[in-house]
Amino acid sequence: MKPLSFSVMLVFSLCSVLCSTEEDTPSEQFFIENNNLIRIVNNTDTFNLNDVITIETVIDNNQTTVNNEDILLSNLFYDDILYTSFLQHNLVLYKETGFGTLSPITVTLDDIENIEGLTEVNGNFMQIRSYYDSNTNTFISEFSITLKESGTFFISDNRFGLNDYRGIFITGGVLELGFAQIKSAIQNANEDGGYRFTVN
Repeated sequence: MKPLSFSVMLVFSLCSVLCSTEEDTPSEQFFIENNNLIRIVNNTDTFNLNDVITIETVIDNNQTTVNNEDILLSNLFYDDILYTSFLQHNLVLYKETGFGTLSPITVTLDDIENIEGLTEVNGNFMQIRSYYDSNTNTFISEFSITLKESGTFFISDNRFGLNDYRGIFITGGVLELGFAQIKSAIQNANEDGGYRFTVN
C-alpha cells in the first residue's frame, strides 16, 4: 500500500470515528404533551405595584408519551445524581405597549425570589430548573417576580405572539439514558398561550 493511500484511509477512518454525531444523540427520546404542569399561584390576574406573582411548576414523575407509553422521568437520570438533576424550561415576561404590541421585559435576579428549584436570568429569558423531590415523586420549581411597573402583562415562552408559537417546552435527561421533551402551557392562559394579568 502506498503511503499516500494509507494516509488518506487513516484520515477518513479517524474522521468517521471522531466526527460521528451518534454520540451526541440521546439513546431514547420521549415526547409528552401535558398542559397541567405550570400555574400561577392563586390564579391571580390583578395586582398592585410591588406585589409579587408566583409561578409554580410541578411535574409528576409518571408521564405518558404521545405514543401512549408510560415512563418515569427519574429513569432519565443516574441514581447518584437524581437529586441534583432537573427538568428545565424558559419563560419570558412581556408588557403590552400602547400600540398593542408585546415588548419583552428584562427581569433581574433582584426581582426574583426562588422558593423551590432554581430560576436564573439570561437576557429576557427566565431559565427555570425543576429539581426532583423524592417526598412527592415530582420535579418542582416555584418562584416569585416583584412587579415594578404598571400595565398589562403576559407570561409565556420566547415564541409567544409569533405565528409559530407552539407551547412551552420542558426538557431534560441524560444522553446515555434518554431525553424528554414535554410540551406544556400555563394553566388558565389565553388561547394564544400567554397568561394575561394587569398591574395597577
